Amino acid sequence: MSPAQTMNATTMHERDTISFSGKVWVWTSAKGGKPVRWFFVTVEDGPAAELKLVSMGLTAGFGSLPVKARIGTTTWRTSVFPHRESGGWLLPLKAAVRKEAGIREGDEIEVTLEI
Repeated sequence: MSPAQTMNATTMHERDTISFSGKVWVWTSAKGGKPVRWFFVTVEDGPAAELKLVSMGLTAGFGSLPVKARIGTTTWRTSVFPHRESGGWLLPLKAAVRKEAGIREGDEIEVTLEI
């Protein structure tokens, strides 16, 4: 492989993996009188712009983008969703992931997304 091919392969790989840090927050809804809590971390700024670039032609319903997410040693398949308010993306954090990774509301976490 020539140096140019090596550089292109590296660049392509970097676009497929996006890392960021963010604060875990909760959205609450009173559905049927019982509160429902959904945990998220928002992908913003440079990482959000990278996701938008690599998502072209790959999005599904509601503009979602399938990803493989990793927090520490916890890895799972999910989707990120466009977030109109921030201009970024939302990564939902299901209970099993939060439990395994020891994540709570307000925690600042490091996340890696593979597209």
